[in-house]
Parts: sequence; structure tokens; C-alpha cells
Amino acid sequence: MKQIEPMNSSFQIPDPMKLRIFFLLFPLLCLAGCHKGKEGLEPNLITDEQAIEFSQTIEKSLTAGDPEPLVRAVNWSSLTDRVLAGIPEKDRGRFDRRYLIQLFSGSDSLVQSIAQKVKDGGSYHFLRLRKLNDQTFVATFRLIDVDGGLDYHDLYLARRGLNLVQIEDFYLYHFGETYSESLRRTLAPELYFEGVKDFGMTLTGHMQILIRENTELISELTKAYETKNIQRSLDLYDQLPEELRRLKTFQFWRLKMAQGHPDPSVYVYVLADVRKRFEKEAWADFLSLDYFLNRGEFQNALVCLDRIDFLVGGDPYLESFRCWAFLNLKNAEEARKHLNTGLEKEPGLAEDPSFKSLSKRLETMTRKPLNPFENQ
Repeated sequence: MKQIEPMNSSFQIPDPMKLRIFFLLFPLLCLAGCHKGKEGLEPNLITDEQAIEFSQTIEKSLTAGDPEPLVRAVNWSSLTDRVLAGIPEKDRGRFDRRYLIQLFSGSDSLVQSIAQKVKDGGSYHFLRLRKLNDQTFVATFRLIDVDGGLDYHDLYLARRGLNLVQIEDFYLYHFGETYSESLRRTLAPELYFEGVKDFGMTLTGHMQILIRENTELISELTKAYETKNIQRSLDLYDQLPEELRRLKTFQFWRLKMAQGHPDPSVYVYVLADVRKRFEKEAWADFLSLDYFLNRGEFQNALVCLDRIDFLVGGDPYLESFRCWAFLNLKNAEEARKHLNTGLEKEPGLAEDPSFKSLSKRLETMTRKPLNPFENQ
């Protein structure tokens, strides 16, 4: 029998200085729909029934290959306002709002990217709904691309007008922040590095000074990383001011640099520190999952899966990763248990390619058909 191919838990991570391009191509999701409001309902309120119906429509529309409702779903003005909320008041007038809206809605935009991934054979599955406040619901979705890439999004749903439900923002579990926060964090400093002065996106005065004072050091760090001089790049990172080192962008670089270090203990140390700094975010575990799986460190991969599962709020699909890990640990019984658990919690996963492959592998090994109810 063929060996099981390594499962890809995340989308390809770019080189550090290409972060802006990565974020712009990183898949996000949204969808529009009109629902009749209940008689007497306040215009700015949305019911849980409407939010669920709306979320189910998202999944059905994308599965049917229709991206237009998705494109119409986003409240572009609100999303732009959220990005600008992090720009100093005195600098907002210099910012061209049309630039952001083009990023959101153009032919190469994020929403078009996610629609294309589903069209290519992936899926976007509505998992659950929770209430954020009186005016906003959060719908959690699981994204799987045709190659098995995995991510989760929270869609912030609110009513605009009497009958329109729109998406105000997205929370990206792969980055532990909203999309608007990602844009502020990545676009502003990179535009500064590239010398682009006309977009109007600026850092605070204090951070601008820190960036300017350390531009040479940052450039040297980047060069060391790109030439695979990993220890040198980590040493240069340690020379940065603490205010820069603790920024998520630099922590992301730090984790990527540590992945290339020949001593695995260096990565374990850096990961533990990053988890401590961002204990309520899953991005470091998404980034580490592929690292551990590809290195055959399956126990460490299982820790990442447990953290992702907890922070996402639970997902039966993750049982396929656990199954694959235990198969490689030569524990077919535990592998069977986890795959059955996933099928029991979400029977539709029986049609998923990963579950099909793993089921066949287990049946070949044990000559025993999978029974999703044997764990009860």
C-alpha cells in the first residue's frame, strides 16, 4: 500500500518581506443575503434564526459556484472604517479609501480567492453561531482547499437597513486577529519600508521613529533569513527594541526563522514563548502543525491540534489529523477511535477525501469496517 501523504494543515507561508502579498491573497469569506425582518423588530437587530439562515446560504451559494452573493455581502464602508480606526486622526485625510475597497472587491481580491478555492474542489462549511452582542452574531466557518489546506474564519454579521444582513469584518484564526487588524499591522510598516508615501497609511509617530532607527537592522535580519543564516537572523532579532520584538509581525518572523534552525530545541523554546505571549490565539499552532507533521514529531503535532480545537471551539474534521498522527505512531486502535469520533459528530465527513483515504487505510490494516457508533 502507498504511504499516506503528509496532510497540509495550512496555506503556504511567505517569505517575511512578502507578508503584504500573502495577506492580500489569504482566503477570506463572506456572503450577502436579504431576509425579511420580523414585524416589530428594531432595524439594527438580527435574530439567531436569520443569522443561521444567512450562514447556511453562504455555504450553499459557494458550493453552487456563485461568487456574486459573496461579493455583495461585505459592508465595504464599515470594513474600511475598521482599518482606518488604527490610523492616527491627523493622517486619515491622506488615505485613499478607494485603495482599500479595491483590495476587498477586485478580481484578485480575497473574496474572489475563497470562492475560487471552493470552485476548485474545496469547501466552506458553517460550523456554529454565537452572539457577540445585541447587534452582532459571529458565524464560524471551516475552509478546506482541494489540497487539504485548513483554516477557520469568524464572520461578523449585523443588520443594515430593514432586510439586509451584511458582514462587518472577519476574524482569521490562522492569524489570531481580524482582517482589518491584519491590514493595519502588515500594510502600514511594509509600505513604509518600500518608500511608498502616497497611500496615507502611517504608523504612530513613536513607532515610525523606531522603524526608522532600526531600518538597517531589520534589512540585515531579513537578508540573513533569506540566505538561510538562521542563527544570525535570530541574533539580529534579539537586538531589536522590545517594542518591536513584541509586535505580532516580528513574532511571526521569529517563529519562521526558528523553524529553519538545525537544533529542534530552539524552535520548541521559541514556540513556548510565542504561545505564552498569544495564549488566546491559534496562529502559532497553525504554523507549527505542518512543521511538526513534516518532521515526524507527531506528539507535538497532537498538542497543536488540541490547542487549535479548543480555540476554534471544536471541529470534527480535526479528528482526521489525529487519526493520521496515530497511524504514524503505529497505534491503529487510537487512530480508528479518532476517525470514528469525527464521523459520529459530522456524518457528512464520510464523503471528505481525507476521511475516505484514512478509512480505506484503516480497513486495509485491520480488515474491520469503520463504525462511527462504536465509541458510544
